[in-house]
Amino acid sequence: MKLYTAKVFSFSIFNFNEFKERSFLKKLLSLLYTFFLLLFLFLVALEINFLWLFGSMPSMKEAKNPKLAVPSEIYSSDGKLMGSFMIENRNPVKFDEISQTTIDALIATEDVRFYEHNGVDFRSLGGALLSSFSDDNRGGASTINQQVVKNIFKTRGNKSKGLLGRIPLVRTLIAKVKEWVTALKMNYFFEKDEILTLYLNAVDFGDNTFGIKLASEHFFSKDPKDLEIHESALLIGGLKATNSYNPIRKPENALKRRNVVLGQMLKYQKIDQKAYDAAVKKSLSINPKSVTQDKFIAPYFIRSLKPKLEKWCQENDLNLYADGLKIYATLDSRAQSYAEKAVEEHLASIQKSLDQEQGSYKYWFDKAIAQEKAEYKKLNPKAKDIPETASEKLLRSEIEKSEIYLSLIAQDKTKEEALEIMSVKKKTKLFYHNGNKEVNISSLDSIKYMAQQLQAGLMSIDPLTAEVKAYVGGPSFEYFKYDHVSQASRQPGSSFKPIIYATALEKGFDPCTTIVDQPFTIKTVIKGKAQDWEPKNSTGTYTYAPMSLRKAMAASVNSVAIRVLQGIKPKSVIEMSARLGITSKIEDNLSIALGTSNVKLLELTNAYAAFANSGKLSEPIMYKRIESADGEILFESELKQKQVLNPEVAYNMTLMLRGSVEEAGGTSRRLYSYGIADGNQIGGKTGTTNDYVDGWYMGITQNLVTGVWVGCENSKIHFTSANGQGGRAALPIFGMFMKDVYANKELNITKGDFIKPASYVDLKCVNIVLPQPDSTLFGLDSTLVDSLARVMKLDSFPSELLEKRDNPTIPVKTERPENAVIPIRKD
Repeated sequence: MKLYTAKVFSFSIFNFNEFKERSFLKKLLSLLYTFFLLLFLFLVALEINFLWLFGSMPSMKEAKNPKLAVPSEIYSSDGKLMGSFMIENRNPVKFDEISQTTIDALIATEDVRFYEHNGVDFRSLGGALLSSFSDDNRGGASTINQQVVKNIFKTRGNKSKGLLGRIPLVRTLIAKVKEWVTALKMNYFFEKDEILTLYLNAVDFGDNTFGIKLASEHFFSKDPKDLEIHESALLIGGLKATNSYNPIRKPENALKRRNVVLGQMLKYQKIDQKAYDAAVKKSLSINPKSVTQDKFIAPYFIRSLKPKLEKWCQENDLNLYADGLKIYATLDSRAQSYAEKAVEEHLASIQKSLDQEQGSYKYWFDKAIAQEKAEYKKLNPKAKDIPETASEKLLRSEIEKSEIYLSLIAQDKTKEEALEIMSVKKKTKLFYHNGNKEVNISSLDSIKYMAQQLQAGLMSIDPLTAEVKAYVGGPSFEYFKYDHVSQASRQPGSSFKPIIYATALEKGFDPCTTIVDQPFTIKTVIKGKAQDWEPKNSTGTYTYAPMSLRKAMAASVNSVAIRVLQGIKPKSVIEMSARLGITSKIEDNLSIALGTSNVKLLELTNAYAAFANSGKLSEPIMYKRIESADGEILFESELKQKQVLNPEVAYNMTLMLRGSVEEAGGTSRRLYSYGIADGNQIGGKTGTTNDYVDGWYMGITQNLVTGVWVGCENSKIHFTSANGQGGRAALPIFGMFMKDVYANKELNITKGDFIKPASYVDLKCVNIVLPQPDSTLFGLDSTLVDSLARVMKLDSFPSELLEKRDNPTIPVKTERPENAVIPIRKD
């Protein structure tokens, strides 16, 4: 071996003693020999990834049989194929299915000497190097062959870098050489037309449209063979920077870039002057068509999962859309179907009620605009013109962000022309909660119609495993893309109260602690002005009697919740919210007792799950396992949880939530009608916001915690009656869902008890009253705690609330109805 190596290097300059003695001609030959020897050794080292210095490189076999993108598939926990993540649109085209204008545009723009070189254009490469020392800009001389290599083999991915890839300039040089070598290999194995086909099937045209077939359908609603010159130029031009030259979002940039491509086609005689003049005058003429895979099982779930998978793939140098991964989700297709069915059926029922509330008007917008104009006329009887009303502005906003309006504007239509076209009635497939229908309606009226359609979100999670079992982001992914589970933030109303009560329990309260339900006034500052705020119960009435926290939460009594919050302070509730995984901003004021701070359904549902999981907060799990195309396990999920509540406190919260079902007057008593409450520990909390804008229901059982939200996407559009209450709008969805879940024994979700901590001592209820702020003393030294209700305080009263109050700041109403009961504490 040593002898062989010595012979190889004997004529090189490394044999320096002999090199000095050689003639000038032999020295030149020796230098040339040394150059090719080093080049050969470098290529060998590159091919074998010597000492892991260079990273992986496509082998001869891979270059001969390049694998185009293989779809990654996602499966439900019960083995159903939910959908696929893919690059090519399932139908890669053949060369004869591509228009000649597209081929010409590609070659004229990207690689004018394509048919002359062997995969690497060394002549153009030399020109590019020379141009770097002059003002001439010839581009990077990257051939179509090289771009095919870059797109299919990911020569610039993490696995391809190697140790030397950490050095910026060296990394670029190594990547380029790999692309050159592989391009030469592919040129040997493939005909030129085959390379062009590979390229046009592989590249990204923007908007997640990979391949010429998908791009043609998405931007022009055409097959690739039917593209005209200006259309081909637009698509090829966009390849330079798909975001910057997107014809839908950046039409001006796209138009300029398209004309550059047309200029290249003219320059290299792919078209004549007449064809160029005709093409350059044309507008973009795009006709967008959605090519997104919407017919998935649980499409909102899959879309929410996608960025998480993309991030994981990026970190592991994998391509979600090309590497044929098998992803096993936590979602159960049967539970999902029950959830979707419950949402569909109940929304169809209550949509009729919402529509009837419009009276003689067909659409909410028409009614609101008419009322606002009438109000303006009433206030300004002499005014000749009525300015644009708030609802008109809102409608204009809805119109201007609609797909049809944006499409018309992209086609160079003026605003007036677009609105005129949108005013014409035409046959349109329209969304209905109980099944889509084809109706004769204008685009403007369809926008009004869609705006007043009720939306819903539902998420169901196993509190013990943290696995998401059902996920409904809206009534129809085809028509409504906005996800009301993980995207929308809405006011939760009284469904936020359990967070307040959990804080109170941690500070020494228990479910039996009693507080007087009565009106009171709080001095506050609203918009810079000192005002009195008198919180009201939703019923408008008061019992004027001590009420246990369990009873108060069961009946959703506002006065008690606010009095508790006064004592424990909003900041402690904000801290508890954060501990329970709520990342939305919770305001530092007493109104949070009424659920005025926006939260997401996902985070509130997961917070409730901690109550059923002995106080442990878990990170929701949406997928359990990822396998490679060959079946190798690449990832398995781990349960990540943290003890955020004392188990006894968490169990007491389940006891309090059960109160809404078990207590007389509880807001969840209706669950008995679904057959899911008998013989079962089940609890929940309704939530309703001002003017019935949002209806919530949070349901909790031993092995499923489910959150439901119902309302319109725009909060201006809402019920004006009690039909918008959480108990009517959202609770039935939970009831219908759980009824079907319990009926399917294969799901192994059964009725039963919550986990009781071994150290838990069953409560013996006593009557502890929160001291009124107008008491002489606010603590243990006072025996007359509440001069109004004349109730004695017990020693077990939470110490955190004991403070001296010499100067009362919160006046308490002393009026009470003549028949009000005044409870007297007797020990």
